[in-house]
Amino acid sequence: MKIEKWIIREHLAGVPAVERIYEKVVEDVEIRLAPDEMLLRTRYVSLDPYLHGITLELPTGTPAGADSVMEVLEAGPRARFEVGDLVQGWGGWRSHLVSTGEGGPVLGGRVPLSVPDYRKIDPARHDDALPVHTALGALGGSGMTAWAATTKFLAVRPGDTVLISSASGAVGSVVGQLAKRAGARVVGTTSSPCKVDYLRELGFDAVVEYRHGDAVDDVCGALRQAAPDGIDRYFDNLGGAITDAAFRLLNVDSRVAVCWQWAHQVGAEESGPRLLPLIMYPRTTIRGVFALEWFTEQNWNALYDEVGGLIRRGEIRCDHTVHHGIDAIPDAYRSLYLNPSANRGKVLVEL
Repeated sequence: MKIEKWIIREHLAGVPAVERIYEKVVEDVEIRLAPDEMLLRTRYVSLDPYLHGITLELPTGTPAGADSVMEVLEAGPRARFEVGDLVQGWGGWRSHLVSTGEGGPVLGGRVPLSVPDYRKIDPARHDDALPVHTALGALGGSGMTAWAATTKFLAVRPGDTVLISSASGAVGSVVGQLAKRAGARVVGTTSSPCKVDYLRELGFDAVVEYRHGDAVDDVCGALRQAAPDGIDRYFDNLGGAITDAAFRLLNVDSRVAVCWQWAHQVGAEESGPRLLPLIMYPRTTIRGVFALEWFTEQNWNALYDEVGGLIRRGEIRCDHTVHHGIDAIPDAYRSLYLNPSANRGKVLVEL
């Protein structure tokens, strides 16, 4: 059978030059499954900015990685899933793959990355209100990051001021809506003027426009206007000047969840102010958040019940931008960096 896939051709730092980094190949493969293997067809691919950091670490010639929803087409007698099952896991930019569904290390190095085992998607939990591709968004890793960080670490309280940088994406938009429901005043940042109204539609109380390269003092002034009583909880998706400015406004007993650092990974910013006094005086607690730490059956059930229930009842929004066809993957991925105003929530490609 023919398998189409995008492989990593070249390593380039900075904003991804997609046309140079990735190359499409088509292989004619004879499928011979081991007893514990499955042939899977990719149904949906999740596109996220953090994938660039993984691409830079993977060997050239390797298929581009990504979280995916896949359908089991064939299964060996000892395979963990059956023909017809839908599963979610690390599949990548390819039309088909052969896998046991077992997770494991993807990257070594100073900060190793391992991915979990594939998990079966229960079709009874999905319908028109919660389509199956939400298993990659609000009911997948993005939603788990938002829900768990907000409820288990940030512990947002009524009256808190919560700042979310890069607030219009799949994670930040859910954090903002959950924080608002907890009784907080919610401030978001965006680099797209057209997303200011979008974030206000989601219930954000104030929105600050920010572009990479803006001066820290200017950003701090804008944040101070949006959060005149300071910041109690900060969900950090950007780093850089936004974070440098936000740390000047942290209140006593504040908390900071560090989710991703655009400024470091894409903007190549390696320095900032010396933040220790800004942490010490307000007795701030800072924690890195990583969705995989919360991937337990109990948490998945809670996510479906709580966040899924809110979406079903129309109490929060779960937006998706869906592109179509394997050839659409590079342009859809490029849009995360060069045309973010075109996207709402989770960016996906349906194959």
